[in-house]
Amino acid sequence: MMVALAMAAVLSLPAASTAPPPPHAGFALDTEREYVPMVGDSLVSLVGELDGEPTSGAAIDRVLTTLEERLKRTSCRPAEPGDAQSQPRGITCSAPDVESIFPYYAALRRATTPAEHERRGRRFLDAYARLLEDAPDTALARPREDEAVDGLLHVLFPLQAWDEKLNIPRHDVHFPFVPVCNLVAARVAHCPGADQLLNRIRQAGDESEQRAFCIKEFSRRPLEQEGECIEKTTASP
Repeated sequence: MMVALAMAAVLSLPAASTAPPPPHAGFALDTEREYVPMVGDSLVSLVGELDGEPTSGAAIDRVLTTLEERLKRTSCRPAEPGDAQSQPRGITCSAPDVESIFPYYAALRRATTPAEHERRGRRFLDAYARLLEDAPDTALARPREDEAVDGLLHVLFPLQAWDEKLNIPRHDVHFPFVPVCNLVAARVAHCPGADQLLNRIRQAGDESEQRAFCIKEFSRRPLEQEGECIEKTTASP
């Protein structure tokens, strides 16, 4: 009798579910969502103020909005274990491959005039937004926390890796949100009076005024790209 009751109790227990866990189970990508604003800062420092838009302009906002929407539908799962069983299992996420953006990035980083920089910056941002909206998923390895604190965003926005691929020297960034001023600073770095010019840029006013000042200075200094320096006289008002 007791055996029969025990068997009945066991049979009445709910069966263990064999359904796969939901896509985000254990991998909610909370870190990535936390770092989305920092992606915006990186894009602003790269592209700068676009004519007719505030510094955090509509083009950058569109990239960030589409990024947040893409993260909502991004699924992740434990990677297949490798040969080295002592190594922790990684995480594989279904997300777009951003290498198709690289030519736009390369063109932007090779811009030689403010107008060219702005035009290529718009194309770069538009291409990124389209990719995040429409590109098919591919399997991407999500970096571990000790490899990249921003997780999957490190793979979706590999700007530093692209700079290394382009062999672009790491100039000092004097004006994080006014890229054209950094172009001027890099152009005059070897010239007498470079420090004085940097001070004049800082004293020009807010970021919009600094940008206007640097566009004018950039056009005055074509020879310095070839290694020559124009004569430094009294500071212009």
